[in-house]
Amino acid sequence: METKRYFSPETKLEVVKRYAAGESPGALGREYSIRPTLVHQWVTVYRECGLAGLRGPGRPSREALAKELLPNASEVDAANSPAAVQRRIALLERKIAQQSLEIDFFKIALRHFETSPQLADQPGATAPTPSSGPKRNRKAD
Repeated sequence: METKRYFSPETKLEVVKRYAAGESPGALGREYSIRPTLVHQWVTVYRECGLAGLRGPGRPSREALAKELLPNASEVDAANSPAAVQRRIALLERKIAQQSLEIDFFKIALRHFETSPQLADQPGATAPTPSSGPKRNRKAD
């Protein structure tokens, strides 16, 4: 049984850049012991999603999370600019309005459900039956 190998985003990016520089997928595949179709997949994902698309499965490392969560000073200043603050306020106000509409909808639906007759009270309705459970292989006695 073959074990699954994982490549770091940096390695994948290196392969993508070398492909873009003109190296063939076959040569890259032989060098990295991968299928040439995998090279094409990495190139496609990189074109569509950038470096984030080349990140492997699973949770990101602590270092990667720290880079994402701790922006540098210029990004913090830009995020606190008056225009950015106004955009954030408008976004939050729209979110509140959407949630208010959803709450109203569910209140009406709950009121309708509470006042509607139960299914079992209707003529011709059948009560649900318990499931028979998983089928077991029974030996013939």
